[in-house]
Amino acid sequence: MKIKSLLLGSAAAVVAVSGARAADAVIIPEPEVVEYVRVCDAAGTGYFYIPGTETCLRIHGYVRYDAGFGDLNGIDIDDDGTADTWNKRARASFRVSTYADTDYGALKTYVETRWQWDTNATDPGTGYTTTGEFSINFAYIDLAGLRIGKSESLFTTFTGYGGSVINDTTGGGYGPFDTNLIQYTFTSGAFTAAVGFEQQAGAVLLDDYMPHVVAGASFDAGMFTIAGVAGFDTNNDAWAGKIRGDVEITDNISAFLMLLYGEANSGYASWVNNAQDTFSVIGGASIGLTDAATFNTQVQWAEANGLANDEWAVAANVAYTVTPGFVVTPEVQWHRSTAGVSEWGGLVRFQRSF
Repeated sequence: MKIKSLLLGSAAAVVAVSGARAADAVIIPEPEVVEYVRVCDAAGTGYFYIPGTETCLRIHGYVRYDAGFGDLNGIDIDDDGTADTWNKRARASFRVSTYADTDYGALKTYVETRWQWDTNATDPGTGYTTTGEFSINFAYIDLAGLRIGKSESLFTTFTGYGGSVINDTTGGGYGPFDTNLIQYTFTSGAFTAAVGFEQQAGAVLLDDYMPHVVAGASFDAGMFTIAGVAGFDTNNDAWAGKIRGDVEITDNISAFLMLLYGEANSGYASWVNNAQDTFSVIGGASIGLTDAATFNTQVQWAEANGLANDEWAVAANVAYTVTPGFVVTPEVQWHRSTAGVSEWGGLVRFQRSF
């Protein structure tokens, strides 16, 4: 009887404890679904899908510091024609690119803004100023080759800029930059053609509803590329054109040559001298010295058109990659004006790109 009572008591105790534990049990909620960021290989390096969408996003840009010296790149404080001190510039460039695949082709956008702190003023009492140092350099939509928005002139971008030097426009350069535009680029294999309608050709802003017109074509043969482009300034009924050839000599050596001609009144002919039709030539090369260092040079010549001397501009630098994404570039340059005045200068650039 005692054994039976003991068993019944033990069973009751077990039931009681089990019930108490059941009453005190903690209910753990199921974890929420987490959507991880996906890499967007279709758009290129650095793109990822915006969570919940099929749009790819890339955030990139650079931080740059330039220190210029000499008569071409320094600051003349006392206006005696000779540089007295460094010309400094700190810049932050912020870029946003998007990509989405649509039934019509790739839909892209690109925005670039820049903030700068410059040695703008020559008065020793003021020195640095940030006046006007914010800019929107690019803001365009691109759908399957159709580009609409703020960009740089197709006349300049289609053939590429100058060489891989920093001061590549000292001798007049190769065309204008900022403009609102509508352009279309067609590519089929090695062949590319483009046409653009622009609001501004250099300093020439439209004065009616007829846009400035630019058209170009190029052929990429692998080792060798040739491209030509022409721009028509509708305000002045004046045109400019250029042809460029690029060649990959070896894996470490490349060179280019660009022939330019422009009528005196064309806003596309930034190299014009003495308000006359002007012919100019730009050539340059890049030579890989080591895995980290590349030597770059560029020369531009433009005819004098009756002035004392033909114009010459020479620049050379060594771009040294300290570590991936951080490049230090010391550069020197020389310029002789059509008046026969020769000046030297240079700068050192530190740039972190991301």
